[in-house]
Amino acid sequence: MKQKESKTNWRILLRLIPFLKAHRFWLTVSIVTGIVGGLVWIQHPLLIQGLTDTAVSGQRESFLSFVFLTLAWAVARFILRYLYLHANARSSIYPIRDLRNRITAHVQRLPLSYVETHHTGDLVSRLNNDVDKVAQAVNNIGENAWQPIQMCIAIAYMVIVSWKLLLAGCILIPASTVLFNMVSKPMEKLSRQRMEALGRINSVIQDTIGGMSIVKAFSAGQIRADRFGAVVQDVEHKGMGIARQDSILIGMFLLLRYIPQLVIPLYGGYLALKGEISVGSVVAANALIWQIFLPVEQLLAFLRRMRETIPAVERLFEILDQPAERAGERAFEIQTEAAAIAFEDVSFGYDDENKILDGLSFRVPRGETAALVGPSGSGKSTVIRLLCGFYEPQEGQIRIYGNDLSQCSPADARAQVSLVAQDTYLYPTTIAENIAYGRSGATRDEIVAAAKMANAHGFVLEQPKGYDTEVGERGGKLSGGERQRIALARAILKDAPTLLLDEPTSALDTQSETLVQEALDRLMEGRSVLVVAHRLSTIRDADRVLVLDGGTIVESGTHEQLMQGDTLYKRLYLRQASAERKTVRATGEVAHA
Repeated sequence: MKQKESKTNWRILLRLIPFLKAHRFWLTVSIVTGIVGGLVWIQHPLLIQGLTDTAVSGQRESFLSFVFLTLAWAVARFILRYLYLHANARSSIYPIRDLRNRITAHVQRLPLSYVETHHTGDLVSRLNNDVDKVAQAVNNIGENAWQPIQMCIAIAYMVIVSWKLLLAGCILIPASTVLFNMVSKPMEKLSRQRMEALGRINSVIQDTIGGMSIVKAFSAGQIRADRFGAVVQDVEHKGMGIARQDSILIGMFLLLRYIPQLVIPLYGGYLALKGEISVGSVVAANALIWQIFLPVEQLLAFLRRMRETIPAVERLFEILDQPAERAGERAFEIQTEAAAIAFEDVSFGYDDENKILDGLSFRVPRGETAALVGPSGSGKSTVIRLLCGFYEPQEGQIRIYGNDLSQCSPADARAQVSLVAQDTYLYPTTIAENIAYGRSGATRDEIVAAAKMANAHGFVLEQPKGYDTEVGERGGKLSGGERQRIALARAILKDAPTLLLDEPTSALDTQSETLVQEALDRLMEGRSVLVVAHRLSTIRDADRVLVLDGGTIVESGTHEQLMQGDTLYKRLYLRQASAERKTVRATGEVAHA
């Protein structure tokens, strides 16, 4: 059974009005100059009629008067057109700028859970392709406002010139308008499908470029090319659908345009021969009919453009309608006796079916270093993500210095913690700017001091431009150890009382690990620390080790305490130590050979 086509959501376009109202001055100037310019433009057929009739009848003085009036008309037309285009540019560019800025700012306020469930390629496509589609729609608003007025005046003039010519020339307008509306209706669906396909293209391109090392290492270029080709073919298919509809619409435009072009001269010439109208009236009618049909054409084109724009507006407001991170009901206040971190019966899963954490409870007193260990997939990194407020637990409470994260602002809570993760993200800007993300307004001396504490100052000075060296996308121009030390400098500059370490040295070689660990030891002094450990040998000095398994803490104690008896921690530790010895032995044998 054929699915019923949904109605066009015209009301969604009203949501653009606040962006236009913010620049109502330029919008008003655009509309006013468009209307006045149209009133001037509508005089053109009358001037042509006057020039023609006075020339044919030999009225020299009247002819010269019409010549001067025509010149004055041309000057006025030029000035008004310039003013209109200038105002129109501002009234269309400024609202689109505001819309783009609003969406970008809102994306940064969205919960990480939303951002991670939408490919960044699609979000970028919305900010670029979809916003550009809206920009095309809001352009020439002043002219669109003038079109109905122009058509009414032209019809009135045409009645004065010859109502017979008006009737003969306009008889096809109603039928053509109905047909145009029917044919343009599928444009909305096709446009939406094309925008979604463009989002998929952006996603594939981003994945291919971001994973270029994997593509080359595994000779997977053809796989990615096939994937890209399939998505491009989908865009091509949607584009061809739009082109087919366009070809039909253009045919209707031509029907509207050229049939009156034949009817007016032929029928007008016949009326002139009969003496019912003058030759000038025929010439004027030929010009006036354009001022009736061009508004019809442009209004129909505007209708078609709006149909294509509606999906873009809907996709943009899908983002703006997403609730931002809660502001928090209570102000964040550090409670003197409260633990730095406290989990109380916390349960969490990324979906409703699979729980990662199940009734998790533990505390990290102030000044204590607690290590969180456990089998792969036990939820160690999830604990860090919950502490940062990236996600919210389904059950239980998480407190930082006595403040329930569900009741205070996530931004205020994050101000109390510094995160150093395994996968360090650096922005494609300078080393100094990447460190300065730790604290807004930091001076160069403070940035350098943080870099020194992070064991980064030495390698930074070896860079071509020192602290002003560009690090490349995701820090690609630096080694893993260098990127991690930049991240440490950023955390040092933030100077938060609580430190969250999510396996910060697990992906580093021995030399880089030593440098990073030295910097970490300095950073950890006097702070409350929760470290997710991959290499268990690096947490022997932790004040307390928390063993996570099955979504809850199953063991707790110092390294020495947990190594006594048959504990999960001991089994994990011995298994990892054995694997490391085999690796060292194998490496030595290869080197010897």
